[in-house]
Amino acid sequence: MFACQAKCHQFDPGIPLQISTKYYMIYISYQGIYDGQNYEYANTPNQIGKAFGYGVSVMADVWKVSDKFYLGSDQPLTEVTAKYLQGNRWYLNARNTEMQTWLSTQNPKLYPNWFYFPSMPPPAYVTTSNGKLITPGTVPINNNSIVFLPEITDTGCFSTVKLKCFGICSTYLNFIRRMRDEGRWY
Repeated sequence: MFACQAKCHQFDPGIPLQISTKYYMIYISYQGIYDGQNYEYANTPNQIGKAFGYGVSVMADVWKVSDKFYLGSDQPLTEVTAKYLQGNRWYLNARNTEMQTWLSTQNPKLYPNWFYFPSMPPPAYVTTSNGKLITPGTVPINNNSIVFLPEITDTGCFSTVKLKCFGICSTYLNFIRRMRDEGRWY
């Protein structure tokens, strides 16, 4: 038997070393929705708090209007503070020019993950402030891709089971996580 110097592991050369083939990636809830329910509460602090409590990151639509910050899908609705939006579990979709300009001047340690879609429908990908690619659909561009809302083109989310990329942003994360962890198609 061989032992590492730190005496943390013992290896027997007669037994093959098993390496996990499981591929890990981050899960990002779209607007705080992670279980395919409660769409009426999307982009609200309460729903976003539930998503954080579920253990996932959140992609939220954020606005800045007259030095105030808001959450809201199509318009600024719920006022929040700049401090509320800080942290690496947020993926901030800057919905207006004022928010884009403000985020570009902030410390990237406080707001590490932000982006904006220059047009609708979204382009093939957009690059986040930390270099990840938000990729709508089911096919990642590379290992730095975050596949965005695969359920639009793949309602069964089967394409996500063997997906290998940086992350996935969806409103069905509990279903996708379960399929990936158990390897079963429901």
